Amino acid sequence: MRIILSITFCLLYACNFDFEIQKKISADEYLNEELTLLKWDEVDQYPVFENCLEFDDILILNNCFIKTISDKFKSNLYALNLVIDRTIIEKVNLSMKVDKKGKISLEKINVSDQNNTYKEIIKRSFEKTILDLPIVYPAVKRGQQVDVIFNIPIILSTEN
Repeated sequence: MRIILSITFCLLYACNFDFEIQKKISADEYLNEELTLLKWDEVDQYPVFENCLEFDDILILNNCFIKTISDKFKSNLYALNLVIDRTIIEKVNLSMKVDKKGKISLEKINVSDQNNTYKEIIKRSFEKTILDLPIVYPAVKRGQQVDVIFNIPIILSTEN
């Protein structure tokens, strides 16, 4: 009788375990599942300039990246010492690419038609800015270095 009670107790206790059978999936199914979960428009780490490596906070690193580009671009435009016969307040959209090797290139410049004559000056100034920038480490996504494209709005103004 004790044996029957012991066996019954063991069977009832075993019923509480969750016997879930895991289905094996193929590598293609796994890859497709991972690709749908991946956020392609985000990176784990944005590109970082060598002069910004002292910071640990992601937000500060990103701000340092943008500030470094903006400051160099502004100083290169001032160095041109252009004489313009009218007041200009223009929003210019620069599209730049930082590739997986850390090379920065200008993808596109959007300037209004009325200021299209300054497009070449802006382009040359930005190309000089790229040459003056410190070493850049590329963006990282899931442990891999990746290309990223940034759209940077810049306000050009002849007023102080």
